[in-house]
Amino acid sequence: MEKLIQYMTKESLYSGAFDSKVGWAAAGMGYLIVTENGKIIAVDGGNAGDAEEFLALLEKYAGGRAVIEKWIITHPHSDHYGALLGICRSPEMAARIEVKELVYHFPEEFRDRKGNGIGYVYPHFTEIHEATGAPHHLPAVDEKQTVDGMTVHYLYTPTDVTILDNPNQLSLIFTVQGGGKKIMFTGDAYHRTMQIAVWRYGNALKSDILQLPHHGLCDTGNMDFYKKTDAKTVLIPISVAGDRTMRSDMYGDAPAVNRWAEDNADTVHKAFDGTVEIAL
Repeated sequence: MEKLIQYMTKESLYSGAFDSKVGWAAAGMGYLIVTENGKIIAVDGGNAGDAEEFLALLEKYAGGRAVIEKWIITHPHSDHYGALLGICRSPEMAARIEVKELVYHFPEEFRDRKGNGIGYVYPHFTEIHEATGAPHHLPAVDEKQTVDGMTVHYLYTPTDVTILDNPNQLSLIFTVQGGGKKIMFTGDAYHRTMQIAVWRYGNALKSDILQLPHHGLCDTGNMDFYKKTDAKTVLIPISVAGDRTMRSDMYGDAPAVNRWAEDNADTVHKAFDGTVEIAL
């Protein structure tokens, strides 16, 4: 049976101070999709501190040495690719995996609102490619890839970076469909790129499962996208502190859109509640 696994990152258990002054500590994010015949698609993985546990999770579902058909990195922030980098920096751990393809899209011409690029990330991915020997696949808008009957469909890739000013906005938006269900992944997408997906796909966004963008924090979300997706299972890679803050009155009505997506769902799985397996 096909499975989706949401990993409980270590950072998701953080319960300290959490606001715009002290910082919004990122919870990290990691998912596995396991096909009918046991093939694995990995999405992100979490921070460097998650390397050993995420690798153990991969080995558990692989039934031994972890062979990853596709490892998709949603965007260039270390709480998403750090676990993979940590695995690759350990010869012992790197020897325990095989990655057949790395999928990501980090445009070199991107600049944030302060004019800074993302050049810091390219040496990290050079390390990852050298350690794994995996080729890089650059996904295109509307491209579909198939892994053992599971279809990955890329709905948004950052092709026009002139409209973007935050690395989170580089996040891939894509679905994985198989086993009779469709999963919508959004990484740390922001309102603007989610709206682009609405303009392109409209009602075709309908999904069974939605990964809430940017850890369910209030500086993102898009009501049009959520209504079109209409997911009855929502996954939130959020921390204890983040969830507490988004349910307080600290940011007024700002978190309301994300809370709508939660309230519209029948089932909500938050990362800090533990690693969860969902049958597809």
